[in-house]
Order: sequence, then C-alpha cells, then structure tokens
Amino acid sequence: MSLRQSTKTSRVLGGTAVIFTFSLLLLFLTLYPMRAQANEDAQFGYGFNVAAWDVVKLQGMGFNWIKVFSGPGSRLPLRVLLRVEANATDFADLAAFGNEMQQLAQQQKGYVDAYEIGNEPNLDASYGWTASPNAADYAAVLCEAYGRIKSVDPAAIVVSAALAPTGRVPGNWEGHPGHNGLYQDEREFLQEFLDAGGGNCFDALGYHPYGFSADFDAAPDITSADPTQNCVNGFCFRGVEKIYQILQANGLAHKKIWATEFGWLVAPPAECLSDPGWQGRQWQIVTEQKQADNLVGAYEYATTNWPWMEAMFVFNLNFNTTGGYQPCEQMRFYSVDGRPAESALAQIPKVSPPSVGKLVVSPAATTSIITPAQQPFSQTTILSLFNNGTLPLVYTMTIPAGSPLTIVSGGDLTGTLAASAQVGKPITITTLVQSTGMYTGVVQIDTFSGGSASSKSVPITLHIWDTINQAYLPTIQK
Repeated sequence: MSLRQSTKTSRVLGGTAVIFTFSLLLLFLTLYPMRAQANEDAQFGYGFNVAAWDVVKLQGMGFNWIKVFSGPGSRLPLRVLLRVEANATDFADLAAFGNEMQQLAQQQKGYVDAYEIGNEPNLDASYGWTASPNAADYAAVLCEAYGRIKSVDPAAIVVSAALAPTGRVPGNWEGHPGHNGLYQDEREFLQEFLDAGGGNCFDALGYHPYGFSADFDAAPDITSADPTQNCVNGFCFRGVEKIYQILQANGLAHKKIWATEFGWLVAPPAECLSDPGWQGRQWQIVTEQKQADNLVGAYEYATTNWPWMEAMFVFNLNFNTTGGYQPCEQMRFYSVDGRPAESALAQIPKVSPPSVGKLVVSPAATTSIITPAQQPFSQTTILSLFNNGTLPLVYTMTIPAGSPLTIVSGGDLTGTLAASAQVGKPITITTLVQSTGMYTGVVQIDTFSGGSASSKSVPITLHIWDTINQAYLPTIQK
C-alpha cells in the first residue's frame, strides 16, 4: 500500500602488544566456556502503520511496535520501524544515497529499531520504484543502505522493501519473467533479487500479505467460488507461505519475514463506490466484523504456525480519523480505529513466536594469542551447544577449508539436541610456523527445528605477536 501523501524521509599486523588484566580475563573466558544463560527469545512484533502517532492507544492495545514515515528524534515507549524512501533515482547515485542513509542512522540511533528500505519495489512509478521495476537495481540500493546503517548502528534491523502481491503476471519484459513493464510478479522479482545478491543485505524480508476477500486461513494458490476461500494468484494472507518457500529454496530458510503491511478492506459509503480509487477493489470488501475476525485470526495463525514470521504491522490504525484524507480515500477503510477490530486486537493475548529449538553456542568466539616461539601451535577448545528452546533441534557443523588455521572438530558433526539438552564439541586449532599477524577461521553451525532453519558462526582467531608483555594490577588487601 503506497501513501498518496509525501512520505519522503530526510536522509537529509604484527608488533609488540601489552595485555592488561581485563584482556587476560577475556581470554580466560574464551578458552573456558560457560553455559549461556541468556534467553534469546523475544516477544512477537505486534505493530501498526499509523497516520497520527497515537502511542497511548497502541500501548493500551498491548502492541509493541509502531511503523512511521519520519524519524522520531527521541525514544518512544514502543519499538520503531521507520520506512525510508528508496527508488530508481537512488540507484543512479548510490554513494549519495549511502551518505544519506548513514546520516539518518546517526541521527536516529537509539530512537529507531528497524529500517524498511523503500516500498513495494516490484511496482511501477505510481508507487515504489519510480521506473520499471528492476530487482537487481533494488538489491544494489538495499545493500548500500544495509552497509551504511550497520556501520553506524550494528544493532539496527534492516528490512527489505516489502513486496506487493501482484499475482502471476504474464509476459516477459526485457528478459524479466512475469513482468509487463509496469510491475512484476512478486515471486519472480524475489528470485531475481536473491540471484543479484540481495539475500546478503537484509535481516528480515518485507512482504505485504493483504487478505483481499479471503479469510486469514485460506490456503494459498487455491481457486474457489467462495470468496472467503479464494486465493487465486496468492491473493490471501497465507500467500506469504510461498514467499518463504522461495527463501528456503535459495538456502535462506534462517531469514525472517516481516509483514510490514497487512489488512482487510471494509465498505465505504455507497457514494464512494463510483470513485476512481475504488475501481477494481470492490471484490475485496469484507464486513467490519469479518475484518476484526481476520486480523485476530491472522495473528493467532502466524504465532502458532510460522516460526519464520517475526513481526506483523496492521494497515492501518487511524487513517480514517486523521485529517488529510479525502472522505472516499480507500486507505481510510483499512483502518481499525473505532471499528470492531480495535477492541478485538486489544483483547488477543500477545505472545512470543512459535516454539522451536533455539541454539546457544558458548563461547561465541575463540581467540588465542601466542609468540612465534610457541609454534607449531595446537589448542583444543570445547564448544558448548545448548538447546535453549522448547522443541528438539537438528544441528550440522561445517568447517570451511582454505584458512591458514587447521580446525578440526572431534566427534560427530551432526546430531539432535532435545529441549534444554547440552553437548560439548571439542574444536582443535593447529597451525604450522606462520609470520606475525592475525589468522582467522570459522565454525558454521546450521540448525533446523519446527520447520524453521537458522545458523550461527563461531569465529576463530589466532594472534601471533613478537612479544607479549604481562601487566598486573596491584592487589589491594583489607
């Protein structure tokens, strides 16, 4: 859904080393792992697109995210998703765009938790891309934004511009399948985007799983004479399942999806039905009670069945009660303010994502420091693999070749961990005589649980320094 008002956001090694006591303590903790205690689970993202920032209402409804179109400039009592403008003009000057993104992240660090880079880039100039959509060009824009934002605020979540559900578009435009020159099949666009390397440049994939006429639980790609079950072309909430399948097929099953807009359209006054903005939309209209039931059902379905869905933002809270929109503007009729959906959404229990196995690895990285005289070098560290989730998980350890370090894991590289189970895996690091410098390797651990894939990397670092000078703090006795 594209706002018709302006939503543009201003984007206006060798040598001698001295190791102090705290460094020795860090090295000790690295070499002698402890079982991690932190619970990595977080509450599911319950969010709204808003016109007016009614933070009090969102808090009262139990929602924890707000999606805005300009930077807040201060800390809100909700987590913030900021949608920034990104389109074909930015591709023409990536350096300038990157500078704007970096400046924005500097200005909003601590105030914005997540950035959505653009909007519906598979649509034409009327909406997201301001030119015929090009997935590879958008991938370049996203990657530029990703690197610049992460350089300033590594904790920020970068969400790719949510794709619009366009359905199966016939034809081929300039070699792009499912493209008519104006818009592209979202599934074809996603595949081209991933082929261009876009999968390396987002923390969460954005998608707009609008419900259209179908109920929240209608199966995707099913044609039915019953409008509540008709999901031809993926035009239903569960159409997002096909998007996740594409991620799986491209080795990205560990990535999350964010529904940065979703909702159901209710009927306007009769005189609005002849308004040009309503042409081609009337088949999507549901009753206000059906809107409420579907929004509640969508949250319950996602948090029960989709461990890969991390956050969902209703479109919208209050476009119907905020000035600036014409009486027949169709976006006003996705709103829930003052309709049954408002109280229904406030009453649903807010929960964590679906239960899965959750791998915690300790230590998260290993570092060793030696002098040239200590070579050849060999050291064994125990990696603790702990399932901090509620379902069993299957793990596979991989050690890529090609590093100056030889890294070998003792025991099986694959296995299954029950919930709350733990296993120790010995990792032996060896190297022949090397010059002073820093040498690195990695242990990759892929997991699968409850239909969701994930992965962790454990960096291995060896420093070879000419001299190690021990420095000790004085002992203070009472």
